[in-house]
Amino acid sequence: MSAEQFIKKSYDYVIIGGGTAGLVLAARLSEDEAVTVSVLEAGSNRLNDPMIDAPNNFMGLWDKPEYDWAYKTVPQKGLDNRVVYWPRGRCLGGSSTINFNMFSLASKQDLDNWGELGNEGWTFDDLAPYYRKFEHYTPASKDLDAKLGGASKCVDPLLRGTDGPVQEMWPPTCLNAGYPQPQDPRSGSSLGGFNQPLLVDPITMKRSYSARAFYEPNTQRSNLSVLADALVTKIGFEKGEIVKATGVSFKSGGTSFSVKVLKEVIVCGGTINSPQILELSGIGSSDILQENGIEVIVDNPNVGENLCDHSASGISFAVKDEYPTAEVLLRNPEIAQQAFMGWMEHKAGPLANAPTTVAFLPITTLVPDTTPVELKARVDSLVSTHQAAHPETSVSRTALITRQLFSPGEAAVQLLFFAVGLDRYHSSAAGLFNHSAPGNWVSMVGCSTHSLSRGSIHIKSSDPATPPAIDPAYFSHPLDLEIASQAMLRMVELAKVEPLRSCLKLDEQGNPIVHPEHQAPTTRAEAEAWVRKLTATEYHPAGTCAMLPREKGGVVDSELRVYGTSNVRVVDASVFPTHVQGNIISCVYAVAEKAADIIKAEMK
Repeated sequence: MSAEQFIKKSYDYVIIGGGTAGLVLAARLSEDEAVTVSVLEAGSNRLNDPMIDAPNNFMGLWDKPEYDWAYKTVPQKGLDNRVVYWPRGRCLGGSSTINFNMFSLASKQDLDNWGELGNEGWTFDDLAPYYRKFEHYTPASKDLDAKLGGASKCVDPLLRGTDGPVQEMWPPTCLNAGYPQPQDPRSGSSLGGFNQPLLVDPITMKRSYSARAFYEPNTQRSNLSVLADALVTKIGFEKGEIVKATGVSFKSGGTSFSVKVLKEVIVCGGTINSPQILELSGIGSSDILQENGIEVIVDNPNVGENLCDHSASGISFAVKDEYPTAEVLLRNPEIAQQAFMGWMEHKAGPLANAPTTVAFLPITTLVPDTTPVELKARVDSLVSTHQAAHPETSVSRTALITRQLFSPGEAAVQLLFFAVGLDRYHSSAAGLFNHSAPGNWVSMVGCSTHSLSRGSIHIKSSDPATPPAIDPAYFSHPLDLEIASQAMLRMVELAKVEPLRSCLKLDEQGNPIVHPEHQAPTTRAEAEAWVRKLTATEYHPAGTCAMLPREKGGVVDSELRVYGTSNVRVVDASVFPTHVQGNIISCVYAVAEKAADIIKAEMK
């Protein structure tokens, strides 16, 4: 459909952003033939692009403008003033097209926090049916399960969805280290080490993502219109005490257009673009809007605030020569091409399976030699000191997160394992694993689950093509730095545990050999210095249009409606009031499924 054809119609619902959440809403709302639904997506439609379909080819998409927005943060004071690269999907399907395909779940307390903060209907039990609704779980075969070390033992099929459009499939050192025996995360807790499922279709061995799952099966619906390569510039409003959206302006092929909306505008731009769109439309802090020459429609300084991300701090170890790692692909174009052709022709090889090895660790595992009383005293001291210096920090959210850290079923850190070394000095997102040390390497990465650091995303210009200023403020809260440092020390010790140790090269003292650009820390001070040098994003930003009471920092209410408007909602990870553990795509799908039901209920 051309832009000229698109604007000839008026639509009941105009969805801004055809990403992970936007296409869920488009599919669910257009189930009603009496309703007209449209989607405006800034990127292109790349369905059936083998670069996307190959599950383990995500690094080949980063930094390429046809797939990736290629955002960058402002220099991060907590990371020695380094800039961090934030790849975000720029095509139909959004970031579900370029992510790691890893499927993990929020804990029970993660979502119960949302209810405690004043969001009725948003607890773990409320969202559980929506997780099952989008999910099509395929158990591992007996042979595959044996290769994965009995991974399926930690999954209860009765807790899983089997009829949803999103495909989920399966591709021992942690037990020897004394970590908990895992259970199904859908039960509400996921402590321990295990292989987690991937978002891959077990029949086609292609990436299962939002465009494939929710858009492709519905392309023939006459009441669903999708326009790709259309950059939204602003939402138009009819003014009043409560403003009403009347249309959406956008650019396509260098020409400006606008489309009328009859019922609602639903913003699904993601954690970066949703606050940007609201601010460009006049909803946000009056100071920021006036500074950029934008008329103030709704003054709400909470827009773009509360940015929270999972930080990721890694260390690399040398592997014995008999164990090939991803360096083989990264350094030999001929082998890389053979691997790609192996996937194209046989749907097999290294590009068919993305990383799966993960562990979720409680805070007590990070400091095993500290008593619970000593640990709590240390945490309370860090929190109270920071609160005194930053009185604007949300006391209620801080209290929920610190309480959660001491719950025996909750994780303070997510550990990831990659069969490749890390480049400490990477100058682009795709360069993260392109290090120069010879030989084979593996990396362990410790990721935050409930960061207390809060940053912001705000426009720098009234031009929608200008990227906003992204400041996640990594390690601005001392407890985040403390947890990352302790996780680094634990990763060094984990490398000495069998059977991993037997796969690694050892020095003359019998210790695993670290990457020449790294230095294995032995003290907390050394660990703190190290994580500042090699911490990046885990690609899970959230919270910039928080679902909270307005006086507590909210941008949307519990119906996801933007405060001060009668018919604008936000549906994506930006509405998370507090972060959830692990990879967030499952939570985004569940939020979008619930949002669709909320909107449908109001149709009646």
